Amino acid sequence: MKRILIVVGSLIAAVVLMAAGCLFVLGLALNVLFDPPVAQPKFGFAGNWRRQGVFGVEERPLPPALEIWHDYESWKPATNEHSSRFYLARLGRAHRQSDFESWTNMTHNMPLGDYKYTRVRFTYHDETRGDYVLTWNLRGKHNVDFLRLDDRERFYQLEFYGSPEEYPPMLEIVAIEGVKPW
Repeated sequence: MKRILIVVGSLIAAVVLMAAGCLFVLGLALNVLFDPPVAQPKFGFAGNWRRQGVFGVEERPLPPALEIWHDYESWKPATNEHSSRFYLARLGRAHRQSDFESWTNMTHNMPLGDYKYTRVRFTYHDETRGDYVLTWNLRGKHNVDFLRLDDRERFYQLEFYGSPEEYPPMLEIVAIEGVKPW
């Protein structure tokens, strides 16, 4: 009787493992064949456009370009040490944007297949604060015209990255006023 239970239990375990393996392979195949769509960012969103963080979010006005590294290093989050720290800046005016470039590339050797990413980089010149390099990236192939500045100024949430030797400093665009969070 004990042997029969062991054999039946082993058969059930083998069937469950085979079913899980088949589902994994099927999921992998579907992911490779059908790259999951990611929504195209666009203006017109009336809800909360700001990026939210699991551990909270803290915002500050964007400091002058020459002072940003010192400001970021001295910024200790008040509520939670793991809070996301974003700079908030009002950006606009097409003549302030230069060196706009965008490209789409593929990741390689990912466990669930390769993904396309759209990336953008441009220089933003502010007469009072200096120059900044702003970047943006999102999975999928996207039309990046919404990142070309026009005469309207909008709030941008920016995340600082880079090193003290880099000038102009680099910031990633994480949210734009009027655009649904991505």
